[in-house]
Amino acid sequence: MYTGFEICKTLKSSEKCILLREYKSGVFHTHFHKHIPSNRLSVDGAFEFLKTLIVKYSSLGDSEILRCYLNKRKGSPESIQLLTSAVEYPEPGVIRKYFSHGDLSSWYDEVIDKSKFRTGHES
Repeated sequence: MYTGFEICKTLKSSEKCILLREYKSGVFHTHFHKHIPSNRLSVDGAFEFLKTLIVKYSSLGDSEILRCYLNKRKGSPESIQLLTSAVEYPEPGVIRKYFSHGDLSSWYDEVIDKSKFRTGHES
């Protein structure tokens, strides 16, 4: 299913489009928007960067941030789940990997099928 939500009009087939937005007082505020060559940032690197953006713009304290990185074993302090993650397909040929925390959302879009990307018709 293609969501059609907030697709960057300038995304090119060889790029990752990275975005961080915050919903505040009924308005979306973009704090970060950058395009980089897809081959310069791995999936793991992109995930870590998205998490870092959320942590940077959140109101979490140092101890809370540490608890986000703890494993799920029993004991003190308890770990906390900082982020909710999802995968979407905002348009044909494009994948979006997404994290959110409260009113903050970060994601990157990447073309995964150039033959379906912006062809002007649904597949």
